[in-house]
Amino acid sequence: MANDKTFKVKNALEIGGGVKSSLGTITSSNIDLSTGNYFKDSANIVTYTISNPSPVQSFNLELTGANSTVGSAFKTLLYTGNGAARDLTTNVDLATDGGLIWTKHRTSQLGSANNILVDTVRGANKYLISNTNAQEATGDSISAFSTTGYSMPSGNGPGGGTNYSSANYVSWTFKKTTKFFDIVTYTGNATNRAIDHNLGAVPGMMFIKSTTNSGDWIIYHRGMDASSPEDYYLRLHSTVARTDNATIFNDTAPTSTQFTVGTHGDINGNGQTYIAYLFGHDTSSTGSIYCGSYTGNGGSEGPEQNLGWQPQFVMIRNTDIGNEQTHVFDTERGLGTGSDKDLRWSQSNTEANFDIIDLTTNGFKPMSSDDKTNGSGHSYIFMAIRSASDPAITWPAAVKWPGGITPSAPAIGETDLYTFTTDDSGSSYYGYLSGDNLS
Repeated sequence: MANDKTFKVKNALEIGGGVKSSLGTITSSNIDLSTGNYFKDSANIVTYTISNPSPVQSFNLELTGANSTVGSAFKTLLYTGNGAARDLTTNVDLATDGGLIWTKHRTSQLGSANNILVDTVRGANKYLISNTNAQEATGDSISAFSTTGYSMPSGNGPGGGTNYSSANYVSWTFKKTTKFFDIVTYTGNATNRAIDHNLGAVPGMMFIKSTTNSGDWIIYHRGMDASSPEDYYLRLHSTVARTDNATIFNDTAPTSTQFTVGTHGDINGNGQTYIAYLFGHDTSSTGSIYCGSYTGNGGSEGPEQNLGWQPQFVMIRNTDIGNEQTHVFDTERGLGTGSDKDLRWSQSNTEANFDIIDLTTNGFKPMSSDDKTNGSGHSYIFMAIRSASDPAITWPAAVKWPGGITPSAPAIGETDLYTFTTDDSGSSYYGYLSGDNLS
């Protein structure tokens, strides 16, 4: 008999028996069949499990490849300087939406070079340096922002830091995007106060700097302390450990619409102007950015950080000891392929090689006992940005596909429909692609 099942399906719903018609629930990539028979999810890199099946049950999964928010909001670009006027393509629209370009020299032609930060709010050709406390300066760094990237004038850039001939560079572009990144400027008044922002979510991390004075770069991070992170701050340009100071954030946590500044001159000096870069923390299934924390175990393998997706960019900072830098890794420079090329936002040094962090399917794991990422008992904060690569789905081993061929995951932005049936209480499932590119 061609079909020896003990039940029939029509439009992927079980006929006869306890039919569930409600939308089911997926939690941490687990499809809970006790909650329904139709499920919706967005996925990039994910491993599914299935739980609580009936003895005989069928269900649908409507799956959309993770949207292109990451690719349109963030880009790591590698390029070689040539000293000439040029256009660089990132496919990130800064002309319309605004954002930040953070550039760092990688190789040894210059010996060392600063981190150069240019944003659309302060305007092209005005820059800050993250590894010093210097005030804003004007120089030949970036000449214009476009819908596909940005332009640089002829010349080497400030201190050779953006376009020195034959030098290798990396630039990270952050576009102003809801729940991902925002830029705020304000004038200080030396009074405890709340500042409005448009991030559309509670910030996971903030960098704040006076543009008119040589004050410290101030870091807020939601993982700075388990109970009161707003009581503490780090200095981006310095290796000093976290500091408890009520005059920085007035011991007040940020909200989805405001952040609070105290009376300290480095964050709210009377008459000074300030720039604040706000980074999101989005734990939804389609989130693009995650700001977390962990405690190092001092082993050859540190605690795995499960983000629900694989990152393309990771920043890590030890918070409780001095002499540690703000380390930055990305897949364009080799993160996840053995020796990791490490740059520091807090230092002018060139790129270094350390095998101290590995990517996992759903996050990353420190891979050294070094205090940079995994010193025993030390506290760390991090920011991770999601990979923009096409989705990759791992199905339960119990799922059998026609001809033994597993269908491809939906492309970014594409919606596919999968149908699964079981007649042995979930010991095995028969799956097939019942709708291709329904979007």
